[in-house]
Amino acid sequence: MATRWSPRLFRWHRWLGYLVAWQVLAWVVGGVLFAWVPFQAWVKAGDVLAPATEPLPSQWPQALARAQLPDTPVLALSSVSTAAGPAWKLRTAQGEHWLDAQGAPLAAPDATAIARYAQQRYRGDGRLQAVERLAEVGPRWGIVRELGERREVWVARFDDTLSTRFYLDARSGELLAARNDAWVLYDFFWRLHVMDYRGGEDFNNPLLRAAALLALGLVAVGVVMLLLALRRHWRRPRG
Repeated sequence: MATRWSPRLFRWHRWLGYLVAWQVLAWVVGGVLFAWVPFQAWVKAGDVLAPATEPLPSQWPQALARAQLPDTPVLALSSVSTAAGPAWKLRTAQGEHWLDAQGAPLAAPDATAIARYAQQRYRGDGRLQAVERLAEVGPRWGIVRELGERREVWVARFDDTLSTRFYLDARSGELLAARNDAWVLYDFFWRLHVMDYRGGEDFNNPLLRAAALLALGLVAVGVVMLLLALRRHWRRPRG
């Protein structure tokens, strides 16, 4: 019986291997990458991004009390470091509203303000290479989107080893994200790892479930083939 099943199992194992080989390779390469690439220092740009330390002026409570707040209820209020200095971000049902530290409407930053602020937040060994306003951020490597679907941003590019890029909101000058080539590489293999090539966050998508089942089937058939081979070996006459 084992002899009769062996060719069939071999064919199943071969075809399952054809189906999942590239995805299994992506899982393995991604796992090695995730284990070896410094996450905080490189991927999260911890080595080059200085924390925001600009304090609010001492009279900020009085300034905020005098400010003309939106007519709709404020759902959240936070102080944020921006290219124009410390500011207030108010979130309402209608969207975000921005005030400067004195309670006046926050003016949108220009290229000079973006460049100055980006250099303040940068602590790497590169130089500011360019500042550019983008209507949208295009994908890298086909599937990597550095800011998702976010639009209307400034990007400040530095000429360091990892090609660091700071993305800032065009309306407020708030730093949205620090990206670099290590982040792109990590995100590319992460999307391959979870097989979500659009958002990169769905662990339960149908592609991943199907690939996981196929990989499980590949291993199961391989284990059965191993047991049959061991059985033949143990039954082989000695002498």
